[in-house]
Parts: sequence; structure tokens; C-alpha cells
Amino acid sequence: MPEQPIKDKTAIAGIGWTPFTRDSGTSAANLAAQACLTAIQDAGLTVRDIDGAITYFHEHQDTCAPRELAEMIGMPRSNFNVYHDGGGSWSPASVLTAAMLVHSGVCKNVLVYRSKNGYSEGRKTPRERSSHVSGPAQFTAPFGTSHAAVGIGLYATAHMARYGTTPVDFAHLAVTQRQHAMLNKKAMMRKPMSIEDHQNSRWIVYPFRLLDCCLQTDGAVALVVTSAERAKDLRHKPVYIMAGVGGAVGLGGRGEAPTLLETAGAHAAPLLFEGAGIKPGDVSFAEVYDPFTMMCMVHIEDFGFVKKGEIGGWVREGHNKLDGRLPVNTHGGLLSEAHIHGLNHVIEAVQQLRPEGVVDDLCEGPHSYDRSVCRQVRDPRIGLVCGEGGESALLLRRDG
Repeated sequence: MPEQPIKDKTAIAGIGWTPFTRDSGTSAANLAAQACLTAIQDAGLTVRDIDGAITYFHEHQDTCAPRELAEMIGMPRSNFNVYHDGGGSWSPASVLTAAMLVHSGVCKNVLVYRSKNGYSEGRKTPRERSSHVSGPAQFTAPFGTSHAAVGIGLYATAHMARYGTTPVDFAHLAVTQRQHAMLNKKAMMRKPMSIEDHQNSRWIVYPFRLLDCCLQTDGAVALVVTSAERAKDLRHKPVYIMAGVGGAVGLGGRGEAPTLLETAGAHAAPLLFEGAGIKPGDVSFAEVYDPFTMMCMVHIEDFGFVKKGEIGGWVREGHNKLDGRLPVNTHGGLLSEAHIHGLNHVIEAVQQLRPEGVVDDLCEGPHSYDRSVCRQVRDPRIGLVCGEGGESALLLRRDG
């Protein structure tokens, strides 16, 4: 497969976020507006410059629709809106969609955002009874699959049975990501965690304990995608979109769906790296969808960073730390920063790739790389972001 024609033709020019909390005290629409206005300002643009908007949800519409957002912030026009039920698997795909709209000429500057009151309102949303579900859930809910940990747990137990991965391996990943979050001023979970803390946390469903599971969060993030040429004249150095994939199940030339031992990332990875003209070894860091510890670990394998079956030893040895072979989830991820359906992973990647680096760690002045205060990766050039199940992914690179 040749490099994608869209390679480096678009860029992320602005980013914004709200505080991440358990009780925002306001609506998801207000959160969306706050994050979007911050991203527009960060890019050095005005609301009048925005002509497209994209967001997504999962199963129930818990966010602010693009038309509502446009009215709230005073957008005079929108050439294209997307409001998609894609969940966490669609977080990089939402950015790729914006890039395609810009590259096609349909839009000049597109907002991508995700807003939710995932804790304060999400816990109040009644779960459907097994007799009321439809779609694929009708084949699983009657047998007790009412929680994501049940479905994802199948991947974990299969990996454990085949390769000998253990819950202590899960603990090492969770502890490392908590160490990253402790250096992140906006992270929800900044309390130190030990292996023992993880192993003593209560069971959710085998093999996952509480500290294997992602957070529920009130908050919003947003970003602005524009052309590479326009981005050069804006406030920050551009972060270029090298390549992307979305909905990649069975698209790797092998014609089969993922198995319990791999995710769609195994099929998406060849398309992604060939589309960017690079190899996995060229990636400086990865922001990997982590609804549960083991899903994050399988993603790392399936995108070619670790040989299949060796991820347990890899995280035990700390290769995913800030100074490791491949820093992973440098903000703490969904496990310890926040659950904004994966779009916060993109925000972190952009921060890492800007010349000034992350702005919300504990450093005073230039980045010191002292891991008691600084979470900036050393000399990052290319970052990978993947969504849930590896069903969409992006490669981003810094300017220069």
C-alpha cells in the first residue's frame, strides 16, 4: 500500500479542555462550549473561522450535538456536521474525518469534541433489561454480559491462558499509568498506587479488579483541525496528521475479524504504518485506549510494538514508562487521567509533540525530565493514538 495522499496535508492547530471531575455542576452542552472555545482561542482563530463540527457518543446521546453547539458558540455556518454513535473506537476516526473534510476542501477549520457528564449523569442512566435490548447485545445480555468488563475480560483470560499473562502484570501497567497521572495537574487520580494497592482492590469481574478499570468522568475536550498550510500561520507550531485508519476490522488483507487473542489493531497496523511510510520502531510514544489494563496491553502488541505474548514481561520491566522504550499513556490514560472517550489521548499527543511540550505537568519553567515533576517525553517526533479495539488509529508528528 502506498503512503496515504492525505499524509501531512492537515494538522491539529488548537486544543482545549475543561476540568475533569465527578460532578461538573453544569450540562454537557456547556462543557462542550467551554472546551471548543478554548481550542479555537488556542489555535489563534475565532468562532467565525470554524465551518465544521464533529462529535460522537456510545448508544445513548449523552453529549451536545453539533447543531446545538453551533448555536451556543455562535458559528455563522457549518459546511459539514458529524454526530456518530461510535464510542471509544471512533476517537481517532473523528479526527481523521475532520482531516478528510479539510483535505477535500469541504471545510477549512473543523472542531472535533467530546463532552459528557459520565459520572454525575452516567450512573443515573438505567441499564436496559435483557428483554429490551436489540442489535448485537440481544445475543449477549441475556447471558449476563451487562458490563464492559465482562466482554473485555474474555480477551484477558484468553491471553492469560495462552501466554501466561498474570493479574500482577496488569498491576504493573496500572501503577505506571498512575505515576504518569501524578505528574498531570488535570488528572482525576493523582494518589500514589502500589502493586499491593492494585492487588487488594475489590473484584469487578474476573480477571479485573477495580484498579484495572477506567474512570467515569464529567468533562470535555476539543481540538481544531485545519490544513497544513493554514496551520503554519496560526498560534502554535502545527502537529501534522501523518496517516489514519477507521473501522479497520478485516481490512488487513487477511479477510477475517479479530479473535480473542487480538484486536482490530492487528489488521489496522499495517495500513496505518504503510500509509505514513514509517515502521513501529519510528514511534516515540503511544496514547493507547485503555478501558481496562489488559485491553491496553493487547493494543500495544497488536500495533507491533511488542511481540505477541510478551507484553506481561515488557510492562513488568517498565518499558512503558516515560523514559522507557515506548512511553505509553503519558497523561495517565482512561485509567487515571479521565474517561473522555479517548479524545483526551489525542489532546495529550498534541501536547507532547508541540515544541513547548505539555503545559500541565509540575515543571516550573523549561522541562527538566525530572520524573518527580516532569512528564514530558524526551525529543518526541511521532506519536500513535489508537481507539478501542484498535478500530481506528492516528499517527501524528511534530513540525520539523
